[in-house]
Amino acid sequence: MRWDNLYLAGLGAYLPEAVETAEQAVAAGRYTEEERLANGIRAVRVARLEDESPAQMAVGAALRAVERSEHTAGEFGLVVHGGTGHQGQEFWTPASYVQDHTVRGSGATAEVRQGSDSGLIGFELAASWVASRPDTAALVTAADSFHLPYVERWTADHQQVFGDGGGAAVLSSRTGFARIRSSATVSDSTLEPVYRGPGWTAGPFAQGRPVSLRSRKLDYLSARAGRLEETVGRMTENLHAVVGRALRDADCELSDIGYLVHANTGFPVFEWGFRKPLGFAPGQTVYEWGRDYGHMGAADHFVNLDHLVGTAPLKVGDRVLTVGVGTGVVWTAVVLEMLRIPSWAQRA
Repeated sequence: MRWDNLYLAGLGAYLPEAVETAEQAVAAGRYTEEERLANGIRAVRVARLEDESPAQMAVGAALRAVERSEHTAGEFGLVVHGGTGHQGQEFWTPASYVQDHTVRGSGATAEVRQGSDSGLIGFELAASWVASRPDTAALVTAADSFHLPYVERWTADHQQVFGDGGGAAVLSSRTGFARIRSSATVSDSTLEPVYRGPGWTAGPFAQGRPVSLRSRKLDYLSARAGRLEETVGRMTENLHAVVGRALRDADCELSDIGYLVHANTGFPVFEWGFRKPLGFAPGQTVYEWGRDYGHMGAADHFVNLDHLVGTAPLKVGDRVLTVGVGTGVVWTAVVLEMLRIPSWAQRA
C-alpha cells in the first residue's frame, strides 16, 4: 500500500539490564559450542520476572516513543500491542494495560499474535487506521520474554536465540521524522503447520516441558522427501513478493534502499534468509548490533529501528526497508524515508 501524509513520529525501546552471554549458556550446559560459533549470537538481555513482563517492557518503550512523537496523549486513537508468547498473565488484554499506562483515553485497543511479525503487522494495521482518520496518531508496541520452564531461550529453535525486550512506534498523519512511503503484507497459510507440530493441547505447558520449535519443524519437514527444499523455496518466493510490492508502492528500487532492518537471528538465517536473497552488504544491516540481543520475538524491528535512527549515520533522504516474517506464515515489509534527524538521536 502506498501511503501519503503518513509519518513515523516516535520510536522507543526497553532493554533489561541483566545480560546472559552465550559463553555462560555453554558453560551451564544449556547451549553447545558448535551452535554458539555457527549462530554468532554473543548475548541476550534477561527480563526480571517480578517487574519486567512483556507488557511492562512495552510500556517502558511506549513512554519514550510517545514523548518523542510531538503528540499529546489525547491525540492517540489506537493502541496495538503484539507479542509471540506469554505477556505476563493469562486471559488478559495487554494492549489495554499499555494504553492505561501510557496515553490512556478511550481510543481503540487491539492485540496481534502473529509470531515474530506481530509488531510489523500491527504497524500496517495502524497505518490504515491513521490514514483514514486525519489528525490522529497510533501507538504500536511489541514485547516478549522467554523463561524456563516454559521456554529454553538457547535451544527452543534452530539457528535462533531468544532475548527479552520491548519496542514501540508512533504513527502520525501530521508530523514525523520519517515518511512511511509504503507497507505490504503477504501470507502463505499453507505453511502454518511448520510451527504447529502434531496434535493439540488443552492449554499452555500441557506436557510440562519447554516449548520445542525444533521438534515441530523437524516433524513437518521430515514427513516426506523434498519438503525442506519446497518450504525454503516458497519462503524465499514470498520474501521477494512482499519486498517487491512494498518497493513498487514506494516508487523505488532495491538499490535505492540504504539500510535493511530484520529480525535478530542466527547467522545462517540472516545470511540466507535475508541478506543474500535481498543483496545487501553486511554494513547495511543490523546483524552486528543484534548479536548482543538475540531474537526479541515481536520486538526486534522496533528496537532495531530505534537503534538505527538513534545511532547510525543516517542522512536526510535515506530510505530504510524493514522486513519481518512470522509464524503462520506471514511476511511484512515497510519502506521509510528519513525527512530529518530527530533531536533525540545520539550522533558521534
